[in-house]
Amino acid sequence: MKKINKKFLRDLKRAYREVVESDQQFSANDIRIQCAENINAAFDCLNYEIKGSENLPYSKGSIFIYNHLLNHDYFTVDTNFQLTLDSHFISSKIVYKYYNTPGIRIVRHALPGETNHKTYYDKLDYIKVYSKAFTPPNLNKQTVKKAHEAFRLETIENLEQQIDVVFNPEGSSYTTENSPGSFWLGIFKLAASMKEQPYIVPLVMTGFDKLPSEAVYKCQIMPPFKMSEYGIQSSEDPLIKRVIENLNIRYKTWVTELNKKDTHFTSEIKALKKKIRHKHNTKNLVVFYGSSSIRLWKTIENDFKTLNVLNLGFGGAYIESLRHHFESLFTFEAPKAIVLYLGGNDLNLGYSAKKIVALIKKFIIVINRKFPDTLIFNISIKPSFERIDKLKTIQTINQLMCDLSNEKSFLRYIDFYSAMMKNNTVDERFLLQDGLHLNSDGYDVLRKLLKKAFKESIL
Repeated sequence: MKKINKKFLRDLKRAYREVVESDQQFSANDIRIQCAENINAAFDCLNYEIKGSENLPYSKGSIFIYNHLLNHDYFTVDTNFQLTLDSHFISSKIVYKYYNTPGIRIVRHALPGETNHKTYYDKLDYIKVYSKAFTPPNLNKQTVKKAHEAFRLETIENLEQQIDVVFNPEGSSYTTENSPGSFWLGIFKLAASMKEQPYIVPLVMTGFDKLPSEAVYKCQIMPPFKMSEYGIQSSEDPLIKRVIENLNIRYKTWVTELNKKDTHFTSEIKALKKKIRHKHNTKNLVVFYGSSSIRLWKTIENDFKTLNVLNLGFGGAYIESLRHHFESLFTFEAPKAIVLYLGGNDLNLGYSAKKIVALIKKFIIVINRKFPDTLIFNISIKPSFERIDKLKTIQTINQLMCDLSNEKSFLRYIDFYSAMMKNNTVDERFLLQDGLHLNSDGYDVLRKLLKKAFKESIL
């Protein structure tokens, strides 16, 4: 891991140098894009997690807020200057990755003597604001007021031009354990003042204050909101203070939860067990079991009104995760059918098609031994833009699972992959902004395929 730390630092220094040494012929946006690509490549050698990408808004022009974490001294790229890991991660791995543009960040004005800070952020031409903790001494109030108004107008102009804005509402940075600090109201008042209010997207960050050898860098995207959803239509609404105080409290809980080392989905499994206990009728169940494509199917009961359905999906689940929790979750009588969606996340582990199919087979045998009279419907791994480089592997897995279904009388194969393709490419109409999870149209396609398969199997 020490070698990885050194490589990461070298990559950060390279990204920094390419910004400060960039030629004047390049626009600020060109420099931002090059910086985002360099930072992307730097983080690719690390262990990091992005959760909640299904919550990303479709449209651009959102405000991405985050809890700002301290930088480790190790990652100093020039004299008294560090690249803030969390904000650079957001610009590259979130905004640039999902919207094909790094957006624009709001950064503090440099203090006297912070030459490297000033040179770097001037090249990127970010929006600047005075931070209370970093205000030059003897700066008169009129200058600060004028700067705040310039910040406000520039931010609104970018949002109106559908440019995403990345902002830390704390005005300072903290350790993960003490994060977040109190939120200032400025950015929220700005959002409330706009005629077309932008989405505010909360990003929860943990671990970025540590070395990569000491923590996993995590980012969780929470559901976006507009100030109008709280009945706030004006920057002068006194309700803003209470709404943001409550958001700040929720943020502390989010950070604590995300920072937990939960390798076995403990909290989600606990919630699923509670759901099972509250299920009054467990006869002739059709149980949906799998990863986030199952977990996020919110309309499942309404989509299959004539069946007694139970959704036991949990996000990010691997095949081994599903197998690990199978006995503790399936404590009821034999279901009429079990609908499986699994294998997609295992691609992220670098497994071959052969290994993934072997793991699925092993799990299916476990299910069949426990419930020999239960039909198993295996949904093929869907294609997605997120896994565009793995389409051939996905096709191989799906074909092998189709072949297996022809051998096993209790196994049915659902060819969801083909329905998600158009002219040999992934059909974007069925995916959310993250290019991975299904939207309502995608679930509608899956619903029709399953209803047809259920009918043919006399469910």
